[in-house]
Amino acid sequence: MDINEMLFSSDIKDKLKAIEYIAENKLNEYAKDLFKMLKYENDTIIQEAIISTLKQLDLEKVPNEVFLELLQSEKLLLKEFALSLLSISKKLDVLGNLINSEDKDVRKYALDALYRTKDKEAIKYIAKCLDDKDINNKIAAIEYLGLMGANEYAEKIAQILKNTNNPFLITTILESLSIIGDEKSDTIIKEKFKEIKSPHFIIPYAKYIFNKKDVFRSVEFFEKCEYKHLVIKEFLDYLHKNNKKIKLYAKLKKRVISILKDLLKNKLYHMYTNDILILINLFTEDGIEELLKEHIEILNEEGIMAAVEIINERKLKSFKDILQKIKDNYSEETRMIIEETLMEMERW
Repeated sequence: MDINEMLFSSDIKDKLKAIEYIAENKLNEYAKDLFKMLKYENDTIIQEAIISTLKQLDLEKVPNEVFLELLQSEKLLLKEFALSLLSISKKLDVLGNLINSEDKDVRKYALDALYRTKDKEAIKYIAKCLDDKDINNKIAAIEYLGLMGANEYAEKIAQILKNTNNPFLITTILESLSIIGDEKSDTIIKEKFKEIKSPHFIIPYAKYIFNKKDVFRSVEFFEKCEYKHLVIKEFLDYLHKNNKKIKLYAKLKKRVISILKDLLKNKLYHMYTNDILILINLFTEDGIEELLKEHIEILNEEGIMAAVEIINERKLKSFKDILQKIKDNYSEETRMIIEETLMEMERW
């Protein structure tokens, strides 16, 4: 089999056969030829076969110029493919140089490729875009540095927060610093959010606080929050994830139960009744029976399901007459579950 002859044959079948043979036998010496073919090949099937094969080869000995030639192509597919290969082969020096390009799109392509390498050495190149003139590149750099655990850039990212009111930038900074932030960056965030009153920033700020996993700070934040309706879901999820830690502190646990009881009484949060009841049950040793009796006749469909679950778990026989009275207020499916519980009560 003459691989070279078949690669540059006018017969598509010959080309595909040669490309397949190169892939199966890992013939790295043909990588440059495949690059050359790709640059001029217009047949989509051949292009895809070449790309698939190159991804399987060792490209260490392919000169950087070969990649750069593809990057200069007017075909977007070839540009993206070149960056993908640079990422796979971890040619960080080439990608690092592209960060200095005058073209903001090239810088963005390079950023994405550097991140895909998952190589810690890529961090220093990505960090250059913290000063990028293009806001989208700056946002991407901040996101990638957070995801790559670049703790050494936490303070610089926090400094960017000081001087911006861009909502997308602020949100990304909070997300990244929730992963890599330290005491210095946290202080800067606290100062910034003394100024910010817009409800648009409440959700990302809440996520930042909840990700820090400081149970006292998290509970206090929710207690004082003017926009509880915007962050209640995140808060309830936080309580579920951190219930064991909260239970270690008697006074804090009491505060949490009080907050949950207030939420249960507020019609604004009825869609969360299920989660609220389950959490109250989780944190409460005594008093859940009285609480359920107080609210059970006004619970929505989800709420009654949670109540029945608690009744079953704690074997609360005192609810027999109450459940019998209210069962017809709900859907057939819920009614059947209540009837099953009533039957189970006979065995308690």
